[in-house]
Amino acid sequence: MTHDEKIYYEELFGLIAERSAAYGRAAEAQIAVWEGGVPDEHPLLLRCGFPSGCDFPSYNPGEVHHDRAKMLLAGMRDMLSAALGDAQAVPSARANMGCGIFPSLFPGIAPLLFDDGKMPWVKQHLDRDTIVRLRESDIKITDEFKIALEHTAYIAEHIRGTGAYAYPPDLQGPFDTAHIVYGDAIFYDIYDDPAFMHHLMDLSCYAIELGFSECLKVLPGSESIVAHYNDVVLPRSRGGLKISEDTSTLLSSGHIDEYVTPYTRRVLERFGGGYIHYCGKNDYLLEQILQEELICGLNFGNPNKHDMDDVLRRTAQAGKVFYGWIPKPKDESLPDYFGRLRRAATADGKCRLLLQYSAPYEMREEVLDAWRYAK
Repeated sequence: MTHDEKIYYEELFGLIAERSAAYGRAAEAQIAVWEGGVPDEHPLLLRCGFPSGCDFPSYNPGEVHHDRAKMLLAGMRDMLSAALGDAQAVPSARANMGCGIFPSLFPGIAPLLFDDGKMPWVKQHLDRDTIVRLRESDIKITDEFKIALEHTAYIAEHIRGTGAYAYPPDLQGPFDTAHIVYGDAIFYDIYDDPAFMHHLMDLSCYAIELGFSECLKVLPGSESIVAHYNDVVLPRSRGGLKISEDTSTLLSSGHIDEYVTPYTRRVLERFGGGYIHYCGKNDYLLEQILQEELICGLNFGNPNKHDMDDVLRRTAQAGKVFYGWIPKPKDESLPDYFGRLRRAATADGKCRLLLQYSAPYEMREEVLDAWRYAK
């Protein structure tokens, strides 16, 4: 670290560590929700902006990719927003390497870096003949993935004592991983060459299983808890895994049955379960998620595309947790908004909602009061 970076690190460490004891209580409350219990105080995953006069340098993804000190500081800067919320968000940070990091376990896949703030992205894909020749033994921990593991270990070491967590790099689901590796040609081969597709899907599952197993080795406490996205923690009793199914939303029901559901289930079985994220909308995919016993929760990137009251009801009735943000109508008061969502997400006397909410620091007490007294 440079002299200035050490100063920023020490300031951030102190601010985050001030509430270290509270993060343990927040994690316990979240775990109670994941495990079907009723916590003493239902969690709100509140993040707040910095108060006036408080700020720290920010770095773009290209700057942090190969610089572990900047990666740490960028993560701690984000963690401070969860700490400042003073609710039940549990601060965490990761090696933010982009969604190409697990695909980089395939030989020849390397995410490109950008200087304009965009996340790393894979543009050069493997061709069909190359993939046909690949075997599981060809899927290995590459230099790119080693950097992610080293960053993760460095973050974990330097936040020790704050009560915060390091969490895994971005993990896409099997079909998303296959799409990143092979490119848009995948949308032809799901029709034209099922045998090839199943081979690619098997390789994608193996890459996820290998990569996530290595991540767990460098994440302190991962035998009991795995954190995600600077606010939520999952108990290993529910697997601890996050799987993204973004590309899967583009598929027909038949192709979801053939190329998504069985391979997602394979990965979930390997680790004991997890929650599903996806952007977009696919009603059939949602039905499959709600029916899968190994899936403990659901997160949307585009909740505005859904009837969220209905989604909350169905998710709760299926015994699963909805985790994430939900748009608030401008004409609805904060207590009414919170109350409506909590009622919709309650089944059998248990509220299965871990709501993300963001607010200016100056509004924190108003938000917390509205949450406590929402009915």
